[in-house]
Amino acid sequence: MKTSYCHFNGKITTLNKVRINPYDLGILRGYSVFDVMCTQNGKPFLLSEHWKRLHNSAKELRLRVPISRKKYEKTTKKLLAANKFKKSIIRTVLTGGISTDAMSPGKETFCILIEKFRPLPISVYEKGVGVITLDHKRDFPQAKISNYIAAIRSHAHKNRKGALEIIYTNDGKALEASTSNFFIVKDNILITPKEDILLGTTRNLVVKLARKAGYKIQERDVKIKELYSADEVFLTASNKDIVPVVKIDNKKVNKGKIGENTKILMQVFKEFTENY
Repeated sequence: MKTSYCHFNGKITTLNKVRINPYDLGILRGYSVFDVMCTQNGKPFLLSEHWKRLHNSAKELRLRVPISRKKYEKTTKKLLAANKFKKSIIRTVLTGGISTDAMSPGKETFCILIEKFRPLPISVYEKGVGVITLDHKRDFPQAKISNYIAAIRSHAHKNRKGALEIIYTNDGKALEASTSNFFIVKDNILITPKEDILLGTTRNLVVKLARKAGYKIQERDVKIKELYSADEVFLTASNKDIVPVVKIDNKKVNKGKIGENTKILMQVFKEFTENY
C-alpha cells in the first residue's frame, strides 16, 4: 500500500501515524472548519483565495490557523512532491482541539491531507447531470464548517435518484448545492445566489471570467420557481469545475440538453485552468 504523507500539528508525517484524541472538539461536537483545493498543472489552484477563506472560516468559529501563509504554501508543496500524484486534492482541516470539559476549545488541531484527484466521468461534462432538491439551509453559511449532516444523510437517496448533487432550498429560495454553488441562465443573463451561502472559490472565479467574457451577471436571491424555469443551470466547485445540469428533480432543463452559454463558459474556464 502506498505511503501517504500529511502535515499534522506542525510536522510532516505519514497518515498511519496520525492520532486524533477522542476528546477533540472536531469529534465530540463537530467544531471544525476545512478547505478543499485542487492542483492545476502541478500547482495549488487559487491558493490565495482558499487561504483567505480558510482564515475567514476559522475567524467565524473563533479559531486560530496555527501556520503562516508562507509556511502553509511551502508545506503544501513538500507534501505534493512526497505524495507524487499527477493531480491532487489538498484538504486542510482545523478543529477546536482537545477540550477538558467537552465544550471549551483547546489548542487547535491542524492537518493538511493530500489525496489523489478522481475526476468525474467525461459523460458528466458531455451530457450533463441531474440534481435533486432538499429543504435545508446550511448552518454558519459564511464559514466552511465540517457539518455536512444533511448531505451525508441524503447521500444514498441522491444516488438512488441518479443525481450528482443536492440543491438546498429554504423559505422559497434556492440557495446552494451540498458541495457546490450553482448558476442559472435566463435570457442570456447569469444569475447566482450571494446571501446565506458559502461563496465558493470556483463560483467567484466564474463570476469574474463571465464578466470578462461580456456576460451580464446578477448576484441575488434565486426563487425556487426561477430554478425550475431557468433556460440553463450549471454547478461550480473546486473538484468539479463547471458541470452542466439538465434535470432538476423530475423536470428537464433546456429539454435535457446542455445550454450554449454553459458550453461557452466551460470552454472559457478550461482555457483559464490550462494556462494557470
